[in-house]
Amino acid sequence: MPIRLALADSNNRYIEKLAAWIQKHMPYHFSIEVMTHPESFREWAENGGKADLTVISIDMAREVLPFLPKEGVLVLDDGSHEPLSPDTPRVDKYKPADELAKDILSLCADRMPGMHCRERHRQNVTLVISLDGADAVFPAAPAITRVFTAMDRKTLYLSLEQAQTTRLFFSGSGSKGLNELLYYIKSNRDNLYMRLESCLIRDLASGVHFLSAPCGLLSPGAIDPADMERLLSAADSDGDFDEIVVALDLGMFHLIPMFMEKAARVIAVALNTASSSIRMERLLQELEKENIDTGKIKDTLRLLLIDICPSDGFSGRFADIQKYNLDPHPAQQADPGWVPSESELAALASIIESFDIAG
Repeated sequence: MPIRLALADSNNRYIEKLAAWIQKHMPYHFSIEVMTHPESFREWAENGGKADLTVISIDMAREVLPFLPKEGVLVLDDGSHEPLSPDTPRVDKYKPADELAKDILSLCADRMPGMHCRERHRQNVTLVISLDGADAVFPAAPAITRVFTAMDRKTLYLSLEQAQTTRLFFSGSGSKGLNELLYYIKSNRDNLYMRLESCLIRDLASGVHFLSAPCGLLSPGAIDPADMERLLSAADSDGDFDEIVVALDLGMFHLIPMFMEKAARVIAVALNTASSSIRMERLLQELEKENIDTGKIKDTLRLLLIDICPSDGFSGRFADIQKYNLDPHPAQQADPGWVPSESELAALASIIESFDIAG
């Protein structure tokens, strides 16, 4: 069932371009009625025209006020008139199209409880666990996300680390992010996947979709495993992502068991030092305390070691887990806009291929 959208603005070029952008870029099926004259809007309304959401310019809205529905109206405000009413939502008409489309999605999600517009599309989850801050010398989770997008897979990067550095690797504009998504989840809103999309930002350089990080530290108490189970369930039933890469650190251990059970791939990233190997041992011990079948987990687990130490602290340990070694990324290049080198991408791609072959 498509989302019925009415777009009304006397600026023909503007409203037709907006309609074309929505049809081309939005993942939901929209049935769009475009009206560029007050007379055509009146005729449409008098003939029983209905829409799940009417998006209308402020000047045309004033001309057809008696014909506007009582609810389900979004006003495109260019600052030329006073608001219609305090209760009628409005947005800046000249926002970028992707941000305006997210506002439209949010309102559709509010107005259409339980809406499902897609066929079932199952995605893979890759869990990347940073054991000891190894991401400071090689940001594995963002790099793995880039590998998937290079494979032409639509990919979501979800960092749930306590101190997030997402903006070092991906950039883009958006008014919402992880905080808003957590609010939607905890308030038990319908159409959760549609709400996720209204919070996402797309990195233009790589095509990766991501969420803006909170301003401060993310506390463990802010996220319950049930929150993330609900999100993964919504993405599994309604979403169109091929891959979801989840970045976690040991400070968010309470989320690790749930994600390990859901993940098709688990990659623990560590420095190749003796202290890091002890942290890996502690992680496995804690998982056993949680009654996690570590034997089963090891089938989907790989160790990615960053070679900063001439003496490998993992040598002779964890023989039942496949290990891979990478050189540190040059520190001077790990700045905003960081992109892994071709050789690094190839090395990570071989790890992903090992999962695909085994699976």
